[in-house]
Amino acid sequence: MATTLETDVVVIGAGISGVVTAKCLLDVGLKVKVLERTGEVGGLWTFRDKVGYGVMRCTHINVSKHNYCFSDFPFPDDVPDYPHHSHMAKYITDYVMHFGINKVISFQTQVNKMERKDDKWVVTATRVEDDGKGGWTTGEEEVYVAKFVAIATGHHVTPSLAKFPGQETFKGELIHSADYKDPITNRLVGGRVLVVGIGNSAVDVAVDAATVGRCRKVYLSTRSGAWVLPNYVFGRPTDHYACRTFLWLPWKLATNVLETVVTLIHGNPYRWGLNPKMRALQTQPTVSPTLIHNIQRNNVTIKPNITR
Repeated sequence: MATTLETDVVVIGAGISGVVTAKCLLDVGLKVKVLERTGEVGGLWTFRDKVGYGVMRCTHINVSKHNYCFSDFPFPDDVPDYPHHSHMAKYITDYVMHFGINKVISFQTQVNKMERKDDKWVVTATRVEDDGKGGWTTGEEEVYVAKFVAIATGHHVTPSLAKFPGQETFKGELIHSADYKDPITNRLVGGRVLVVGIGNSAVDVAVDAATVGRCRKVYLSTRSGAWVLPNYVFGRPTDHYACRTFLWLPWKLATNVLETVVTLIHGNPYRWGLNPKMRALQTQPTVSPTLIHNIQRNNVTIKPNITR
């Protein structure tokens, strides 16, 4: 028979958004229950060897710790400006323990159903194995009744796979970056690799394959190109310049300033085949301290969009 518990708010997911949501709700005196299907907090920031979940082995955050931290819980001084995923996972765990959020989290608990009954939400969950993806459950249901539900399952959980004409005839292996851990785990060492896209994950994969994987050739295919921002400008983390004064500038002037600075540091992006179709502030920036270097060394070659 299912166990039924009542609370004010159910938070689904104990990643970075879930735990801060829980903390804010607890601060105003609400009764909160956080349901997390894995055995740890941190969501995607908790590295797992299992393919298909979490960050890559090489992942560093591309926002400085000064802008990414919680206002009431700064990163330790000995953490680098751009933390590694291991620093991120520890930071989130320390945050949870410091504010006592761990006391309201049910781990290895997977939500299976939500339904509205009268003026409340009824959330049905089961206990699962470590990451909730193996199909094993105890079969025991837990039912949570709450007035509010906060869904914090993450927008990177479900991969979006591109489709190209003739893809079904390709004889190589097709993987999504969500399944990429490192060149050894994914058996890329010494091979030929084509990375589709030029977002931050794509760039990380391309550089990792070219350097750690020593791949014979790494191609990076992009349909829209990109302005690639460095981690540092004049010795300071790049996002430190995203201050109120800069944001106050007219959009076109701010874009011209940013593009001029990037060009002074990296050179004209068209020289390296990046061919951005949009202005630097018209899209989410790609941040990489190493992509341009590897393009210059011919370790990574930029190609246009795949036609077939």
